[in-house]
Order: sequence, then structure tokens, then C-alpha cells
Amino acid sequence: MNEDESGAGGGAVFVAREDLVQALITLGVTRNAALRALYYTGNYNADLAAAWIFENQDKNLDAPLTETLELGDSSSDDDVVEEFLGIGAAYKMVMVVNTELGMGVGKTAGQVAHAAVGLYRLMMEKQQQYAEMLMNWEQMGEAKIVLKGQSTSHLTELASKASNLGLPFFTVHDAGKTQVASGSLTVLGIMGNVEVVNMVTGELPLL
Repeated sequence: MNEDESGAGGGAVFVAREDLVQALITLGVTRNAALRALYYTGNYNADLAAAWIFENQDKNLDAPLTETLELGDSSSDDDVVEEFLGIGAAYKMVMVVNTELGMGVGKTAGQVAHAAVGLYRLMMEKQQQYAEMLMNWEQMGEAKIVLKGQSTSHLTELASKASNLGLPFFTVHDAGKTQVASGSLTVLGIMGNVEVVNMVTGELPLL
């Protein structure tokens, strides 16, 4: 069995994705630490594996993964994964469109896309804070909902509520090349636990 595989007790073999391993190594992570992080985060995403490493710096991450699996932990592998993922909590991303602006369908679609990408990038830039939320959201289908907002002042009020609740949010201000004036607040994107997000947008209708 090579160093990228594990199958303690003759069980299932884990094979890490080499592209993800190399991506982590370029960040200064050892190969053993990369393998361990990918094992515990589903072999899915280098950014989330890096976040796992940050969360577990107090552990011996350089020990070969096979040693850990053969010795066993006080908790099961599923317990470790569930603790990191925050399984049991549902997350969603909502985009609130400023209907006061009267944007066309194509314009609205473009602005919603800006909000989704902008919010995701913001959270990726703050992985230490939002890694658990992102991983749970991605693993559970990446729920995205588009809602109707009444006006600029309404979106501003919602953004303030989101901020007070500690929810990540992103506002899109248009360049003004088509349909709306430069600087117009077109869409507000919010991400978080479903129950908490509903405290901000739960009464808004779907677009």
C-alpha cells in the first residue's frame, strides 16, 4: 500500500486526489498533513482541506495517516467529519433583488450572479471564519434562493440586520452602463444558517 492509501483492518482504501495534494503542498503543507486533511474533509476541495489543517494545528498532522487509522481514535471517523462539517445545520445563500429599479430579466440575472460570486469570494477570503459554513453548504447542495426586495433603503436595512446577526453579506453596486444609474444598489447577497437567515429575509416573496 502506498503512502496515499489507507485501509486499516482490510477496509476501504482511501486514495487522495493528487491535484489537491499538490495544491496543499504549494501552500507549505507537508504531504502527510495534506493526506490527513483530504481524508477528513472528503477529498473534495483544497481550500477546505487547508481550513481543516488550520483548525487542527494542535494535532500531530505529520504522522502518516495509516498510523492514525490503525491505532484508532477515541471518536470515530464519522464523528470527526461531523464535528468539522457541523452536520445537522442547514445553510443557504439568498439574493435579494432591488425591484424598485425595474431591471429587465437579463440585467437581474447578471446582478444576481455578481452577488453570488461576490459573496462566495468574500467567504473564501475569510476561510478561517467561514470554512465550516461553506463546507456544509457545498455538501448539502449549495442552496440558492432569489427574493424580492422593495427598494434601496429596504436592502440597506436588511444588510444591517444581517451584519448585526453576524451573517456574511455582499452588496452589488452597478457600474451604470445599462438600465440603472451608476452606483445603484441592485442585489444583496446573504449566507448563513437557514433559521438565522430567515430572521432577515423570511417574510420576503420569491422573485
